[in-house]
Amino acid sequence: MCFILGIDTSSVDIGIGLFQNSEPIASYSRFIRNSHAEHIAQVVEMILDINNVKSKDIKYIAVSVGPGSFTGLRIGISFVKGFCFNRDAVVLPVSSLEVLAYAARNHNGRIISAIDARNDDIFFGSFESKNGLLCRLTEDTIVNASDFKSFICNDDVVVTDTMGFSRSIVFNSLDHTMNILPVEKFHLQRGLFCSLIGAQSLSSPEKWKSEIEIVPNYLRSSSAQNKLKASA
Repeated sequence: MCFILGIDTSSVDIGIGLFQNSEPIASYSRFIRNSHAEHIAQVVEMILDINNVKSKDIKYIAVSVGPGSFTGLRIGISFVKGFCFNRDAVVLPVSSLEVLAYAARNHNGRIISAIDARNDDIFFGSFESKNGLLCRLTEDTIVNASDFKSFICNDDVVVTDTMGFSRSIVFNSLDHTMNILPVEKFHLQRGLFCSLIGAQSLSSPEKWKSEIEIVPNYLRSSSAQNKLKASA
């Protein structure tokens, strides 16, 4: 019996998922802006208790490593490192943009995942979906809004995340006849998709890492890091 725990704290909501072998058995998703640290341990404990799973039975953890919220990513990854301490478990680093793409996995064709990175920049990645299975087409990267718009084709599905920023306008210039799925308008089970990606990766042991190897993929420096460099 194999359990895969999925954890996503890359955005404003917290997502926890649990798979047993190739079957989903639990999912939790809640909007808790700036409260990931206070809730993540309680939510994981609740998910395991409800399903009569012991923490020692979790041998596989799939965690979102970014891009996304600087603070949220640190909290999720730090929790995973603590959870795995002195325990026989391996960790799969998962792109938060790949998690977004799974929201449109029933679309056969190209899926573009996009996150508002502020300052007119966008984190994005592209994937090909066929019969619910995703294949990466491009690496996660950061571009300005104009370059991002020119990358999109009419047949693409674009999944967008404004990271809870109510005044975000970076996606406003997109043609509204396009297939656009803003995650603010539908419920996205990020943790469940993390554990799904983990379940699909069980046959690829080279993708799994020890907890000490897991680091956030920010794609760019934080504002605090930029200020520190400027003052040096």
